[in-house]
Amino acid sequence: MKKETMGFKGGFHLLDAYPLSVCNIIDEISSDSTPETFQFPVFGQKIKHVIVNLCPTEPWALPNWVILKHKTIVFFNMIKEIQKTYFSDARLYLAITEKEDRVVEEARNFAGGEDWIRVFSLSAKYPQDDPVILTKIVLGMDVNFGQDTKPFGILILDPQTISAMHEQGIMRKDVTSRYLALSGTGLRENEIIHVELGTSVEKILKNKVREAVTFRVFINGPLRGKEITDFSQKIDWSVNNIVVLEEKNRKALFPMFKADELAFTTNLIGESRRCVYCNFCDDICPVDLEPALYYHSYVRGEKHKARLYNMGKCIECGLCSFICPSKLELQKIIIECKALGKHE
Repeated sequence: MKKETMGFKGGFHLLDAYPLSVCNIIDEISSDSTPETFQFPVFGQKIKHVIVNLCPTEPWALPNWVILKHKTIVFFNMIKEIQKTYFSDARLYLAITEKEDRVVEEARNFAGGEDWIRVFSLSAKYPQDDPVILTKIVLGMDVNFGQDTKPFGILILDPQTISAMHEQGIMRKDVTSRYLALSGTGLRENEIIHVELGTSVEKILKNKVREAVTFRVFINGPLRGKEITDFSQKIDWSVNNIVVLEEKNRKALFPMFKADELAFTTNLIGESRRCVYCNFCDDICPVDLEPALYYHSYVRGEKHKARLYNMGKCIECGLCSFICPSKLELQKIIIECKALGKHE
């Protein structure tokens, strides 16, 4: 059986750089109102390929064991029932992190000689699990960032959605809650929570944030997610994790010489310096772009010119901003320049 490990250059091993320990006790949190219900996906197009993403690459992402519950074969049988019921003409692909040897082995034994399912053992290097990269590795097809893959007959599902589809569509039980990973330097401890849909972020964070700490909150992580300041926002099915980071206002002296001490900055004051031409952003980019080139075009007031350099390929993974020793807002600049084309 074919084994794939890497499908791109650059990237970063976030799981190795930022290992997280998580409390094994799962906290149950209920909504203050009637919980919302998982909406079973409706497919207007015929689905030909279903990719099940079991390759989390971010330390704050929900780990596989929460859904698999160490009963991998039970989960694979769920997939088989879903395939027969909803995707009988489709092929399924299990994209599994190679870090989980046992899951990979059980998946391969389960697949056996079946022609409707394939197993891919992938490196957990970020952003291996991005839809653009997954589709390229698994199917050899090119899609654009943010493009809906369903018109191409491609569906990408995470394990929790597989579980919800099975429970609601096959077992005929309403799904009104989901698991979330809750982590970050601003919290008392990292933990997994089971929360009803429609619960506010404010209620989730109650008594969990460290005392006397200024913090910032990110939905679905500080790289691909978004920062929120309105904690009345309610949790829906799209939320996989919440990251709470302590605010840091101190600057690092000569940060360009401390690449081995990378840390997520939450500095509102900023550490912005001039570009030091280190090429870190070029080397780490998983889609082979040159973020520094966009930056220099931007500061010269040539935003439209920046768009000429394949900027549309950017998957907005945030690694360029993450790696930059001068803390230049490279991803923000790229997103701003990309948006020019949407308004022309």
